[in-house]
Amino acid sequence: MAGYAPLDTCNSQLEEFSDVEEDHAFITDREVARGGDLQGIPWDRLHFNRTRYRATRLAQYPNYLNLEDEVKASAARIEAESLKVDKGHQFYDFCRNAKKVRTSIVHFQLRNLVWASSKHDVYFIHNNCLKHWSAVTNQMTKVLDASGLSPPATEDRLTAAGRMQISTCCVQGPMCALGGFSGELVVRNLDLGRGEDRAVQSTRLTESENGITNGIEMFEGRSGASCVMSSNNDALVRVLDTATFQTLSKWELPWAVNWSTIRPTDRGLVACVGDHPHTLLLDANSGAVAHTLDGHVDYSFAAAWHPGGNLLATGNQDTTMCIWDMRQLSKPQALLKGSMAAVRSIRFSADGRYCAAAEAGDFVHILDVASGFRKCQEIDLFGEVAGVAFSPDASTMFIGIADVTYSSMLQYNHHKLRRKPERVGDLDIDDYHGDMM
Repeated sequence: MAGYAPLDTCNSQLEEFSDVEEDHAFITDREVARGGDLQGIPWDRLHFNRTRYRATRLAQYPNYLNLEDEVKASAARIEAESLKVDKGHQFYDFCRNAKKVRTSIVHFQLRNLVWASSKHDVYFIHNNCLKHWSAVTNQMTKVLDASGLSPPATEDRLTAAGRMQISTCCVQGPMCALGGFSGELVVRNLDLGRGEDRAVQSTRLTESENGITNGIEMFEGRSGASCVMSSNNDALVRVLDTATFQTLSKWELPWAVNWSTIRPTDRGLVACVGDHPHTLLLDANSGAVAHTLDGHVDYSFAAAWHPGGNLLATGNQDTTMCIWDMRQLSKPQALLKGSMAAVRSIRFSADGRYCAAAEAGDFVHILDVASGFRKCQEIDLFGEVAGVAFSPDASTMFIGIADVTYSSMLQYNHHKLRRKPERVGDLDIDDYHGDMM
């Protein structure tokens, strides 16, 4: 990851004209159906309409690039090779906008800051604290507070994480984790209560001055143990046992690592992206490079495995997402181009039907896997995207928006009309859950 830079609000003019009413906590689907804006932006009181402002954002959004010359030189090729996508589909319906659930972004390149442990439970970062929001009770609670302040006597001391600046987070089952700008890693087991041993554990992974923890993934190891994998700017990927905090594996890469993810079916491959256009597939036993994937032009910050294990998606600052088929790695199965900005967060739904790709700002794309990623729902909004998350049952999707005025949590529910099984030639959805290579 490049050196720290402050979050750019991207020349947003909306806050100058804001006059948002705070008389209710939500913007509902009914209000939007009556013509209201899903973010509560009062277009009728501004001196420009939504169409004009969208055109301005598309023209002026400062998408950050590390390899600007290379991206410019490849622009025509990327445009020609990009998959033609039909964006007119509706897979998830807008449900509501929780206006008081505000999210924060600290490092502008790191956007995996929203997680859902159920269709009602969402975790997110706000004011240097990991918080939980219940979509049922509309209550917010602190889970891990990294402000360094002692918690009030009325609060569970387990919410205190010590003083650090949060860079990233992860929630998986009962486990949650924070990463910090100085290479910190904090893990809390939500099933363990006051006074229980190892309820909260923390360490500093590196002594490097530029060792920021860029990404965290939690998974169940082959032995059944809960593991946490960190990706750091010191060019190392580390796997720790969350119960003992002992290092199980440590692999060195030739460049800063921005995100790593382990193949879910056999735990045999680890996909790593970072400060290089290439994606490296590591043997999870030895750490040796098994494959080098060449498809992007700039640095990558997002990667996700399809739950079937045969497909890998990678997101890049060149505004593209590559889909890789493990059975044919000579080139991407598909190259998809974003609308405006870097693809900084990617999630597959647990049922394998959808892939959500969040750009740095304004756009989230929900792609239908069975169609070969040719069918898409494009969610068009305004603001920096802190993260996107599917619920484990894929019934709900959440999008965190970080904005001076319109920061909120958007909730979408799966479209009520279930689709019939689809086929593309001889390929159907079950092909992605087949045997591994």
